[in-house]
Amino acid sequence: MKKYGMLALAFSFILSLAVTAQDQTPQQGQGERGPRPEMRQGGDRQQMTPQVRAERLAKQLDLTADQQAQVQALYEKQNAERQKKLAEAKTSGEDMRAKFEADRKAQDTELEKIIGPEKMKKLQDMRAERMKQRGENGPRPQQNEVK
Repeated sequence: MKKYGMLALAFSFILSLAVTAQDQTPQQGQGERGPRPEMRQGGDRQQMTPQVRAERLAKQLDLTADQQAQVQALYEKQNAERQKKLAEAKTSGEDMRAKFEADRKAQDTELEKIIGPEKMKKLQDMRAERMKQRGENGPRPQQNEVK
């Protein structure tokens, strides 16, 4: 009789483990897998919306509300231009990279006019640190180009 009792107890324990393993709901702050409302799909990765980007930059650089609004407007304009260029893009990867690099420099110049040289320097330092961390994790995987 003890054998059957122990067997029933072990079976119920294993069954309860299986049920709790399937009922894993994300804790608050952990987030779910899948798109978040402040993110949008952009090719093979998710990108932040211009509003979220402006809010994050405002927190990082202590921007005023006016500066944040100007930065958000700039990001929205950049986003529209980027979407237009991606739709038109039928060129090779090197040509595309050169165009985006030239655009990035022009955008940085325009952003510096809004936030000032001190905050622009801080932003560039933060970008350099992010690139350094990305380099430690290895390069991002390259997509195969179709010609």
